[in-house]
Amino acid sequence: MRVLALGVAAGLLATGYSSPRAGSGAERGSAGSEGAARGFAVPEALCGVAVPRDALSRLLPASGEELTVDDEGRLSDGSALCKVNVDGHEMVLTLSSERIDAGDSARDILRSRLRVTDPKTAENGRIANSRVGALSLLHCQDSNGTPEDISTLVEVQEPGRQDEGALRELVAGYAGELEEKGECVARVG
Repeated sequence: MRVLALGVAAGLLATGYSSPRAGSGAERGSAGSEGAARGFAVPEALCGVAVPRDALSRLLPASGEELTVDDEGRLSDGSALCKVNVDGHEMVLTLSSERIDAGDSARDILRSRLRVTDPKTAENGRIANSRVGALSLLHCQDSNGTPEDISTLVEVQEPGRQDEGALRELVAGYAGELEEKGECVARVG
């Protein structure tokens, strides 16, 4: 089992994935019996931003041996995309963030991007979610003081697991970390 775990860790490091600290006790899967079926560690970050691991764990497949994360772009350059793959299943979960013109609601953007008919909203409309995806909006301004938003979309696909609460927690936690990192200059007024 150690050889398999080392092989998985080496594969993750080769893709740029940063493994959790050894001995942390939170290295495999989620709490309960599901974690025993996983041979991969749940990432601590996506696109260089810390994520709530419990929420992410509840969206990933309950079993599998190899998890890779492909990152494309940087939010500081306008957009970032992270694709989580498990055992050759491409894009089990995707997370994308982009700077957009201010004005649309999280609900309208989620409807448009995922073609869902009746998304739920939370946090005064800053988050919208359905059973397959969630979107958060941060209301910001650019360096010239022009209003802009940062839209973050998380989408789960088979064999990932659908969990509305976990989607909402993941996108809210990610948005909060973006604010902490200073990616969003709060809008005045």
